[in-house]
Amino acid sequence: MSIAYAENYRTQQELALAYRRLGHQATVNTWSATLLIHRGLTMSWACPVLLHEPDPELGDTRIGWHVIAEAGDLDYPPLRPEEEIWPALLAAHPTPTGEHAEQQARMLGKTVEEAHHDHLRRHFLSDANIGFGKRNPTDVNFDPLVRDWDVTARQLAEFRDTHKPPKLTTEQRVMSKGAELATLEAEVDAAKVSLARLMRNAAQEQGDKPRYGFKADLHRWSGRARPTVEAWLNANGLCEAPVPSTDTED
Repeated sequence: MSIAYAENYRTQQELALAYRRLGHQATVNTWSATLLIHRGLTMSWACPVLLHEPDPELGDTRIGWHVIAEAGDLDYPPLRPEEEIWPALLAAHPTPTGEHAEQQARMLGKTVEEAHHDHLRRHFLSDANIGFGKRNPTDVNFDPLVRDWDVTARQLAEFRDTHKPPKLTTEQRVMSKGAELATLEAEVDAAKVSLARLMRNAAQEQGDKPRYGFKADLHRWSGRARPTVEAWLNANGLCEAPVPSTDTED
């Protein structure tokens, strides 16, 4: 993993999309630190680490980040030129029609078009900087209709081309591999739960008298020991959706 996002805010989502569109590739050596991007577009070098308790900011996961060093920050995306913004905004948010829209406009002493234009400006066009300092990102509209995320994506690509990530120490490598192992074990546990439910679904379809060799087949297909198969079949809970009776096409 060469780039990761510490949270899942709009800034990180839009940057990730723009960076994928850019198609930039950077050579990363084995056991290099990950470039971790935070919601305010600040960056740090980090490695994954197993947490003793889930982090409320990250949801229920037990995988967090061990920050090794700060790596600077990216600029917020600039506003697009107004001649690009307004056609895109009006295409995505057409001027409303009808009596209600006209009544609201009259109350403001404006035409429907003027009132709608003002509403879009208030919602989408606000300064990303105050006195050359970064503003709280939640106060800024980061919609790609009005902000050019490709600029920030190119800045990220340039940073990666000109900065070599630090090598992980032996202890940091243990952190990283421990987090990887915990992730794989969680996937295995989830697969076992799913397999047990599928077995119970199959057993339910057999009715009160399963066919001869049914449990032996479950044992063979699943690769689980007979006692495990019996325990799973005796547990509660079926899959949420039944198997369709006919083939369907998307």
